[in-house]
Amino acid sequence: MLSRLHVAFLNCLSASSRRFAASIVCVGLLSNSAFAESEVQTVLRGLVNPSSVSFSPSGELTVCDARGLVVVLKGDQPVNYVTGFDAEHWKSNDEGKKWYAVGPLSAIWSGETLIVTDAGKVDGEETLLFFDAKGKADSGVKTNAVPPTSDDPADKGEGNLTGMSLSKDGSTVYVCGQGFDGKSWVLSADTKSKELKPLLSADDNGVETNSPMQTVVGDANTLYVLYSGKGGEAGGLIVRWNLNTKKPSGQWTLPGVINPMGLAHIEGDQFAVVENNWSLEQTNAGRVLVATLGEPGEAEIKETGISLNGPVSCVFGPDDRLYVSQLGEEFDEPVGSVVAISGLKD
Repeated sequence: MLSRLHVAFLNCLSASSRRFAASIVCVGLLSNSAFAESEVQTVLRGLVNPSSVSFSPSGELTVCDARGLVVVLKGDQPVNYVTGFDAEHWKSNDEGKKWYAVGPLSAIWSGETLIVTDAGKVDGEETLLFFDAKGKADSGVKTNAVPPTSDDPADKGEGNLTGMSLSKDGSTVYVCGQGFDGKSWVLSADTKSKELKPLLSADDNGVETNSPMQTVVGDANTLYVLYSGKGGEAGGLIVRWNLNTKKPSGQWTLPGVINPMGLAHIEGDQFAVVENNWSLEQTNAGRVLVATLGEPGEAEIKETGISLNGPVSCVFGPDDRLYVSQLGEEFDEPVGSVVAISGLKD
């Protein structure tokens, strides 16, 4: 396991963003029999419960922060690109203590437009927001929210919107909905009309594993979706959906992988998978893995030897390094970071 990623802040920022800092300090070299040496670098730290990582068309790292921020790394300077998102807490006790803050959970670029999930609202009120410039959350153009899709009183509508990806023609955004575990949906939004609607139903198609976390657009009008499963248990699943029929065309279990949350395509049938090892009580050590899908059934899982503190999301950058957000040693403190891992595409 990495030793708490000891790196120093490079500079002091303004009062609104001084807890962010960029770093290119080498954390270490890790290897095993399956992979060449992998260099791990911390590129951004001082984040609170960071989630989605993505890149702008000009190659700028973009990450969501639970303080209601989307941060863009411009050169070596983190900039609060959009601020003022609502935040909610996933956990509370009888004494009124709340913890695990959640703000925007996913942000991707469509050309020069930034699309963000407004995931800090309650289920049934969350939307996608579209931004053509730096600003406040309330300046975004929003989609509709998605109301309950079943008669179950526990179903309040879609929420915790995360794991966005964009169709190759740029017309459609795919996003994971987790409003109600009994009805796991992947939603889609038209980028022109801003209509958000349910698209792919797990339970209607015999997919018993819930909690969709990440979408990845594939070839031949397919969409790969990573499902995390029940918290604290090894039950992750990758489903390849046919977007024409809206039916699964392949399913792969991830043996021994506890609550995977990040998925990024390497090449062919290989994907990087981030294991979060989920708990609402504390952050746990999770792994960065490589899954080879092969024939539907059980994926082949290979260790990279890299372990992080509560890793969440991942994406390959323009430099072919895998960028991973991690929660750090504890929730709700500015100890989260983004690391870059080389060697997985070599």
